[in-house]
Order: sequence, then structure tokens, then C-alpha cells
Amino acid sequence: MNDPKNVLLDTTLTPEVAGKVLERLAINLPLTSNEEGLTKLYRGWCRNIPFDNFWKRLKLTEEEFSDHDQIDANQFFEIWLQHGLGGTCWTTANAMCELLKYFKFDVRMITGSMGDMGEVNHVSLLVSLNEGKEYIIDTSILNEQPIKIDGVHIENPVHPIQLIRNSETTKIIFEHCTKREHMPCAINKNRISKEQIVEFYIASIHNSLFNDCVYIRKNEEGIIHSIVGTTYYTKSKNALGKKELNEEERKQVLINIMGLSEEIVEHISKTNLFNIPQESILINLTKY
Repeated sequence: MNDPKNVLLDTTLTPEVAGKVLERLAINLPLTSNEEGLTKLYRGWCRNIPFDNFWKRLKLTEEEFSDHDQIDANQFFEIWLQHGLGGTCWTTANAMCELLKYFKFDVRMITGSMGDMGEVNHVSLLVSLNEGKEYIIDTSILNEQPIKIDGVHIENPVHPIQLIRNSETTKIIFEHCTKREHMPCAINKNRISKEQIVEFYIASIHNSLFNDCVYIRKNEEGIIHSIVGTTYYTKSKNALGKKELNEEERKQVLINIMGLSEEIVEHISKTNLFNIPQESILINLTKY
């Protein structure tokens, strides 16, 4: 396992990796660094790259699949291209940041507090376009549409967004991916350094909401698919669904819906990642 303390985050994407990512996202060149291009790239991300904690939990249990480190953007995308795995907020936001930079977007990483808990536990992206327009791109919320920072709301039957602003923060109110209950995320626009990113990333490996059970979510048009613990959830405009999955059903959902490789799913099946703790904050937060 790579020591995350040695990560320098000098991870400018190589042309080869950037080209493969764009091809997998089914986005044609040229990609213009405007609102249309930003929306196209973010929507492609939301529908192809899951938010999941598999790589982190394999690291925690010392059952790693490879010695790659997801905080390196090139290695993050190599893992995804080969095995379909995403990551949690620090690794996905860093990878998206480097992808946006590669295509000439003016982007910076900014801190947040998921759950509006008054402490930094989240990272998002702030993209500045022409005429002073600023948009939040969040690789955890995955609402498919850039969030205009001076806007009020985004009307979407599956991914509704409301914004509440004060002098220091912008609070994003979004819905859980499993149900229609709201969740706040307070975003601070202050720039975060690469050194701070590494510090928060290291801290999150051992201290995070996403450490106690399996969590994976991925969008397709008009629907959100997620697994929390051993429960498979679906959410669309008109319906919520949930089902307890046995081992074979989990494998099929992970491969056919979440897009994971058979190789990584087989590796996961030989671990205890799907064991349910006696008390899970994540399950309690997302269940209905």
C-alpha cells in the first residue's frame, strides 16, 4: 500500500488518460470551457462514475486490490477505467478537478461540511466561467447539473437543489439518494491548498461516515441506484424501491448496474466488506 503521507498531488492528467476518460464518458471533442461544456462533463461523470467506498474500505481492512492510490488523479481514472470503481469525496473531487483543469476550466477545490456539522468533512469544486459566473460541481451529491452559486434552486424531480446563502457559506439542500428527505451541505468558498487536501484525505481514511458499511451510488437518466449495507435502493420521479440482496444478487447489481468489473467484484466477495456492524450511522441515515 502506498503511504498517503508521501502523496504530493502533482497529478496533472496525461493526454492518454484524459482521452480515455472522455471516450468512456461518450463526450466528443472539442469540449468548450463554458456552461454547456461544464454541464456535459458533469452529467457524464454522474452517470458513469459511482460514488463508493470500496477502495477506502479495502485499504482499511488491508485487503487492497492493487497498490494504486486514488488521490492521484491519473491512478484514480486508471482504476475506474479498468474496474469501474469510483471513490469518496476527496478522491473523486480531486480527479474531477484535474479533469476540468485539463480542459481549461478555471476550477478550485473548496471545503464543506456535509450535514452542516460545523466542521470540515467534505470537499467540492468551484468553477468560474466568463462574466463572473460561478458554479459548484459536487462529486458526492451528483445532481447532474452545475449549481449556480447565486441561484436559488434547481427544479429536478430526481435531483432537486435549494440554496441558502449567508456572508460566509452557501448551504446546498439536496435529497438523500435513497429517499426524499433533505440533507444540508454547507460550502465555504475559501480556496484549499494541495497540502490541506492531502491532510484531509489522510484523516478521512480512518475517520469518516463512509467507513462503517458498503455504500455505492450511481445515476442513470431519471433514476438513482444505490447499495447501502446489503440493501439495494432505487429512486425515480415517481417511485422509491428497496430490496435486500443475497450474495449473488449483489454481484449482479454491482456488475450490471454499477459497472464494476467481474474481477473486482470477485475480490470484494472474498472479503468481509458486506458484513453489517451492530450499529451503522450510514445505514440509519439513509434507510426508510
